[in-house]
Amino acid sequence: MSSSADNLALEIGDQTITFHSLAEFEFAMSGRTDVPSRKIAELVALTREELKKEAKAIKAVEQMFVDVLAKSIDEPGTIAELLSQIDVHVFSQDHHWRDLMRSLNEKPEDYDDLRRIALVKYMQYLRSRQDVIKQTYAVKKREDRAQTNSTSQTDNKSPDIRDTVIFDTVVAEQDKDQTKDFTRLPKGESVHLKLHPKEIVPLRLSKHAFHIVHDDTLRLIDDQNEPHVLKRGKNVVGRDSVCNIVLDSVYRDVSRVHLIIEVSSEDTVRITDLSSHGSYVPRRFVDFDQHQ
Repeated sequence: MSSSADNLALEIGDQTITFHSLAEFEFAMSGRTDVPSRKIAELVALTREELKKEAKAIKAVEQMFVDVLAKSIDEPGTIAELLSQIDVHVFSQDHHWRDLMRSLNEKPEDYDDLRRIALVKYMQYLRSRQDVIKQTYAVKKREDRAQTNSTSQTDNKSPDIRDTVIFDTVVAEQDKDQTKDFTRLPKGESVHLKLHPKEIVPLRLSKHAFHIVHDDTLRLIDDQNEPHVLKRGKNVVGRDSVCNIVLDSVYRDVSRVHLIIEVSSEDTVRITDLSSHGSYVPRRFVDFDQHQ
């Protein structure tokens, strides 16, 4: 569907809303990525154990959507079928997301661009919700420690490993100095990197310093100085064996499917973040696609 197409109608709740372009639809979906104040109040009222369960449930849903997005990128034209296989009730009712996705499921294949945009923006909504849960959990944990007077010097230095596993997006955000000159990629959206000959482009996967090296062979270099050749086309990077570039298991905070690096020419790559921890690029390189 062209970005100039007219009359992109969706039934959301008891209303039919018409969008006049993909850009207008994307702008409208961007307004649905925050967490409503009502939902924040509900999360604040939860106990720490309930917050853990909520975070774990969201993480599972996020992984399901990451798989859908990755497959749809690898196999264009499949996103409608992939989304139709997901129970619409996994979507939140916040911002009428459930009604919106139900409406998209009923549309023909020429609505695939809208489906992709909606899925990306919903994943960003889930990330926002996870952030609220993490912040609320941290506050409650400090309060509980203060009340029981059980805080020890060791506790201050060593986070609960179970908390680290559940709240896995906190790792990269703790070290602001490492990422101050970088921009975090919005989940599911893409940037084009224009590379100059012999250029070394820093790239962070969570807290890990990687580099894209543009010389005789285009390579991704990890922070252990191991080179990974980037082939023409799609390169899926992560810890899972299904990835083209499988990273060592020592990268615990790198997602199973972390990002996609698409090589379209010798001097241009497109990066799409699919991770929980985040991917970061230098600010000077950011050139977000207008349409995904």
